[in-house]
Amino acid sequence: KLKKIYFYRNNIGDDGVASLASGLRSIGPSLKTLGLHDNSIGNEGLLALVTALESCTSLEELDLSDNDFSLATAGLRSLSDWIQSNQMDLKWLNFESCGINDEGLQALSGAARYCKDLQLAGNGSITPLGLRHLSNSLQSVSCHLENLYLSSMDIQDDGAEVLARGLSGNKVLQCLHLREDEEDIAITRAGWAAFSAVLCDTSSVNNTYLSNHTVQELWCDCDDHDDEDEGIDPFRDIDEDIVLYLQLNKEHPQYAARCKILMTHNH
Repeated sequence: KLKKIYFYRNNIGDDGVASLASGLRSIGPSLKTLGLHDNSIGNEGLLALVTALESCTSLEELDLSDNDFSLATAGLRSLSDWIQSNQMDLKWLNFESCGINDEGLQALSGAARYCKDLQLAGNGSITPLGLRHLSNSLQSVSCHLENLYLSSMDIQDDGAEVLARGLSGNKVLQCLHLREDEEDIAITRAGWAAFSAVLCDTSSVNNTYLSNHTVQELWCDCDDHDDEDEGIDPFRDIDEDIVLYLQLNKEHPQYAARCKILMTHNH
């Protein structure tokens, strides 16, 4: 049976999704990948899609990028409820550039626990208020998320602090992509300090041991951050210790906690 369906840039709209629904129901559990990128889908189409997906419990990848979900809180909540109720194990969930706002992210955030890669880049209407709901999902013991993409968003210091709190106790997330290429995400020293503290809490030996030793990347081109570029360096406020902590987490995960304790506490 059919395992992959791609409808990219076909402008099928909400009516097209409704027509597609009957076909999806007939395919059922065999469907692994569904790509509906840039199809002018809105709230009604998303609601119709969720109804059609009820039998697609083996779905692994869902691409809904470049559709307009700015007024699709109900649809996003319905999709999130479906993902959670079936305890899905999605490999990839793509909502890049969908116009999702804080209310939409709140509706969707519960689903973050049931996918490995979540793409939310380009949703510039999301503020630290919305990120707070995502942060709560990151702290859940049932969170499976390994890669989270948040580039092309106005994170700033408040958002950085909210996301850093989400990393406290999280032992799964490896890559938190905050920035692409030369993009300036307007995080100052105060915001980066929040990440530094969660990667290595130096207040006590025990707190250092309980710090986050899983996150390996906070930006996509971390190996090139020292290159001199024209204009303002977006990494100008990053403490070098953050780079070291991330490197320890990536290259020596089994020894990261021990190394951080030896680095930060006198013996």
